[in-house]
Amino acid sequence: MGGMTSWRLLPPAQGDPASELAAGAAMLAGLATTPQPAIRWYATAPQPALVIGSGQKVSEVDQAALANAGITLHRRASGGTAVLFVPGFLMQDIVLPADHPLAHPDVSESYRWLGEVWQATLAHFGVQADLITIAAARADRASLDPLVARACFGGWSPYEVLVAGRKLVGFAQIRRREGLLFQVGVYTHWPGAQLAALLNIAASERQLLIDRLSARVTDLAAVCVKPPDLATLATAFATVLHQRYDVTITPSDWTAAELAAMVAARQRFVPLG
Repeated sequence: MGGMTSWRLLPPAQGDPASELAAGAAMLAGLATTPQPAIRWYATAPQPALVIGSGQKVSEVDQAALANAGITLHRRASGGTAVLFVPGFLMQDIVLPADHPLAHPDVSESYRWLGEVWQATLAHFGVQADLITIAAARADRASLDPLVARACFGGWSPYEVLVAGRKLVGFAQIRRREGLLFQVGVYTHWPGAQLAALLNIAASERQLLIDRLSARVTDLAAVCVKPPDLATLATAFATVLHQRYDVTITPSDWTAAELAAMVAARQRFVPLG
């Protein structure tokens, strides 16, 4: 991979959900001036936020429940459905230039390397994980319960990570001319009941949704004797990445162009009114 084995490690935005979402957009925009792979890890702020997919209808959210709980609503740039940002939700952003060897032109196949690295990373913590095949993801999408589909972690996508048949690590992707942005999330504790309470569904369906999601989603606390924190997880991921692809991750500051892009992008992710 030549000179592409050096990746930048960017700091978290350390702000509200809008700032963190804008930081991912800034990483992708920054490839135009700094065409080098970059990675960052972050956890959510103490105050929860509900983040819906780019094409998801606001009507699918219970606005009164959000207001009563003091939870803000945001729209992300990637697809899918609702994700609840809560303490213990660990997230990762990775950008690759368009010509990078791991930037596969096929959207589904481009997740393979990421799933494999995550699978090996979790093995460091004694977790035996499986990857969702493309065929299994397509079959799941075709048969997915519409109620379960309201929650992003309820569905399967290619090469996402399962433990004992339940989803642990979720992926999303954004493609632009400059390159690819991968967005990854894993829960320390799955907030299924809290998420269900914020969706605009009949009261009689809430417990049904909670039960169905609990059968399809798991978390680090359930699969690890001692759930890793963000730093420990990042170290293990970096170790696997180095072993497999000879990648060296070096701490880096945001460039001026990235900071400007972050400021410009933030308005797109402010709470929906």
